[in-house]
Amino acid sequence: CQTGLQKHNPLIDFNLSPSHNDRINPISNPGINPKYNWNVNPMHNDVLNPLKNPAINPQSNPSLNPNECQVLNPMFTTSLHPKNPSWAGIFLFDKDDKLIGFISVACQQVLLSFNAKGEWVGYFARSSYGMFNEFGIDGKWTGRFLCPDSSEGYNLFSNDGEWTGEHI
Repeated sequence: CQTGLQKHNPLIDFNLSPSHNDRINPISNPGINPKYNWNVNPMHNDVLNPLKNPAINPQSNPSLNPNECQVLNPMFTTSLHPKNPSWAGIFLFDKDDKLIGFISVACQQVLLSFNAKGEWVGYFARSSYGMFNEFGIDGKWTGRFLCPDSSEGYNLFSNDGEWTGEHI
């Protein structure tokens, strides 16, 4: 895990840090900010909203729900769990570029979310435009969502479109 973190550490590579790279910072780049670009805002775009689009809601689409699909569940598919020595995933950072969690790519449509202790806390289901909505383990939408950062990462936004400062 540490070698992977070194290669993807925004404290070492400033290109990966929204604090140092305006192109991936939604405050500096309105094109990736759902407050200014409603195309990427589930509250203003029904295609992205799991409450209005059942195809992207794990409660109505079991193929997106780790509780219904064991191959997506890190408690059954242990290679998806960051405590597994063979784990290969991505990292979640806070606004100060400190590691706060781990993300496992369960499939192209589902990302699993773990806190810094490696505890499974929820998951993200792909909507459209490369975006992902966040769900609790219970399958309920938190209202939060990931938007692509115009590079290779994502920024996490609250349900009102405010950037949380968290990024992948």
